[in-house]
Amino acid sequence: MLGEFEQIAQIMAPLAEKAEGAFALKNDAAVFHHDAGEEIVVTTDTLIAGVHFFETDEPELLAQKILGVNLSDLAAMGAKPAHYTLNASYPADITSDWIKRFAHGLHETQKRFNISLLGGDTTRTPGPLCFSLTAYGTVTKGKALQRLGARVGDLVCVSGTIGDAALGLLAMQNKIKDESGWLAFRYQVPNARTALGQALVSVARSCLDISDGLITDMRHMQVGMEIEQKAIPLSDAAQHAIAEDSSFFGQVLNGGDDYELLFSIAPDKAEQLTDIAEQTATKISIIGRITESPEIRILQEDGQLYTDYPHGYRHF
Repeated sequence: MLGEFEQIAQIMAPLAEKAEGAFALKNDAAVFHHDAGEEIVVTTDTLIAGVHFFETDEPELLAQKILGVNLSDLAAMGAKPAHYTLNASYPADITSDWIKRFAHGLHETQKRFNISLLGGDTTRTPGPLCFSLTAYGTVTKGKALQRLGARVGDLVCVSGTIGDAALGLLAMQNKIKDESGWLAFRYQVPNARTALGQALVSVARSCLDISDGLITDMRHMQVGMEIEQKAIPLSDAAQHAIAEDSSFFGQVLNGGDDYELLFSIAPDKAEQLTDIAEQTATKISIIGRITESPEIRILQEDGQLYTDYPHGYRHF
């Protein structure tokens, strides 16, 4: 096992080589700037083995998840990703090879999103493997997307497909079949919609990412909604699982870990969604409307309400 400073120099420093203000991770802090007319958007998340991921997860995939959940927060505010810092607490059984594979996963994700490591901290822990990552992005001053702001009559939209990750967790727990492996992959590797988030600036009235469950995150918008069940986009793998057991649809609605964007737009902006979807190579679905009633109602095809879904994720 490499020592702390050897890990920094040999494994982590290459991840910071494109960030001049990281000083090759040889200082106690880093510096970075933003252009005139821009604001900095910052977000942070902590992921703990046994809580947010399996101890047996491949380190390359785990790196993609740790970065992905933070980049999803930046996407929800319309920010362009720039940098991140990483605090890693390793138990005694972690090897240098494991850390190298983890760093490789970070490197591949950095290339995809054009971001760089700025610094962080490395410690030994008697507890489970734990990571805390802080991501930084930029957005035009005064243009950051926010959770609040939806108005009555607005269209409710989501990106991608919903429920894959929640079903993927069940698959990894051997509770459902996942022959293609797609559901488990979606649980392990979030697809942060950073390009879509930036495209929605000045288009969406409200926006957030779906992390705790579709219904739970809808409530964070603090408005009522009427959602058509048949309009909620599902992957082929999710449709197959629900066909096997219809009760899984409740997990789709509020299982969490989708990391897709949930947003509202004025009806007269609807035509722009086609171009935005094409430009960002992202599936966008209109699933309902904002209502005067404060309730969130999921309408089945027969007009009855669907209410059989779990509570969204909460730590406490």
